[in-house]
Amino acid sequence: MAASKQAPGGSTHRSTVIASLLVAAAGVVTYFGYQPAQAGLTDGPAHTETVTLAAESPAQEEFTASPRGLPTRLRIESAGIDTSVAEVGIIQDGSQARWQTAWRSAGHHIDSSRPGNPGNVVLTGHVSVSNAANVPVFANLDLVTVGDLIEVFSGTARHVYQVEEVEVVGPDEIGVLENDHRSLVTLITCTRDLEHRLVVVGALVS
Repeated sequence: MAASKQAPGGSTHRSTVIASLLVAAAGVVTYFGYQPAQAGLTDGPAHTETVTLAAESPAQEEFTASPRGLPTRLRIESAGIDTSVAEVGIIQDGSQARWQTAWRSAGHHIDSSRPGNPGNVVLTGHVSVSNAANVPVFANLDLVTVGDLIEVFSGTARHVYQVEEVEVVGPDEIGVLENDHRSLVTLITCTRDLEHRLVVVGALVS
């Protein structure tokens, strides 16, 4: 595993801690989803932003300008993926910290880079769900192959990445979240058996 590097907007230590929380929680949230009512927590930005947008096809939505260049939409034609994007972060539940998980969209991890900029844009989503109110936006992510195009929108701005790597990693692998000078997008979900992580990495081409 490569050592973690400086992340935009945070220190190496914070990025490593966040990455560790992500891989530890990913298996649980991918299948069960984040349930604030059961956890006694208030809804966060992921839920207020995505409930309406993801109820219809993003192709039919009118996407307005994104504040601060945040991603608003993800499209991968080869896998039939077209979904809105919500910001997700870490919330405190008593003495434990956990990731928010977007219910009906992909989630952009707020500590990661922004589309078109140097660094790693990290997007996660469900591969399967047990709650019909949630949407497995990455159910077909395993159809993506090297050379496919990933489109990440920030409002009307369109950033195109080309897939360079598709791999299955262990749940404790955090090297896939590291940043360097390249402009990358990393998509993460669980494998269909929920035992490992499916990771798709693309490099900015336009």
